[in-house]
Amino acid sequence: MDEPLPDIDAWAKAHGFTPSDDQVGGTTQLLDLGILDTTDAAYRGAVDGHEAVLAEFSVGSPDWSEAFGGFGIDSTGFTVFLMFVDAARWSRLTVHPSAFSEQDWARRLLRADRRVHTSSAGMDERYRIVASRDIPDEQLEAVLTPELVEWWVAQDPEVLLDIEDHGEAGGFLTVARLGMGIGDEALSRLQGQTAHLLNAFFPA
Repeated sequence: MDEPLPDIDAWAKAHGFTPSDDQVGGTTQLLDLGILDTTDAAYRGAVDGHEAVLAEFSVGSPDWSEAFGGFGIDSTGFTVFLMFVDAARWSRLTVHPSAFSEQDWARRLLRADRRVHTSSAGMDERYRIVASRDIPDEQLEAVLTPELVEWWVAQDPEVLLDIEDHGEAGGFLTVARLGMGIGDEALSRLQGQTAHLLNAFFPA
């Protein structure tokens, strides 16, 4: 008996994406959050002419029962566009909702990198921006314009961004939102958000 197809299957095929065996875990900070991770479905295609993987991705972390000797795992799902980019200029950059700010990844990053503040109190309240110390302030300011920050604050639900350079292994840009099975309209919107951020950080 055939397994049921994921909800994103029809949208992916209608937009030129084909089923793939890609495992996206570990490529960027979002995709390296949990102690367990699963690429539940993946498709290869393009966003604005750039090679991309569309995936539904689950992050598993110990739940509250661990504090009492239990072994439960909480799983959180994301819908992700993973782009292949030359990230040498960006090294490592994350823009995640502030609700994630107390997780271990943020503490680890902040020891090696730095938090970036913008001119928008709304942006700084809703998101935590962490950038490599190798990225000059003026480079960040040139991209995080008031227009881009205003756009970001207006997104609902929140849009996550990761950029990470893996040296000879290449670079990756992840644009994601919480949830899987988000539906055709939300998938099209996330594709547009991915193109917007790709062009902001990697203009042609």
